[in-house]
Amino acid sequence: MKTKTPQITSVEFDILHQMLTEIRREVRDLKDGVHNRIDHAVKSVKDAFQGFGILDPEEEMWTEKQVCERYHVDRKTMYRHRKAGRITGYKSNKGTNSKISYRKADVIELFSTLNA
Repeated sequence: MKTKTPQITSVEFDILHQMLTEIRREVRDLKDGVHNRIDHAVKSVKDAFQGFGILDPEEEMWTEKQVCERYHVDRKTMYRHRKAGRITGYKSNKGTNSKISYRKADVIELFSTLNA
């Protein structure tokens, strides 16, 4: 059995085209609204954490000395954490006396899991 494909008139086509255009516009407006709300929420969270030492943009990396002072740990402890793979240290130079820095987010994560 063959089924017939319904034919539409040009007037019906114009109406459908107009309806689809309106739906597309509404979806775009909804999407823009959602993106704006997400951007606002992200900004609110960033503003809330600013100043707590979590999201300060000028302090993305901490030196080993800063970490040791803030968390009251020894350099040897940080060495052990690096060797165990719990945190990644970044050397400032290739020499033996180069300073080691840590990403602030990694440090916070390390000590929050250790204290949990």
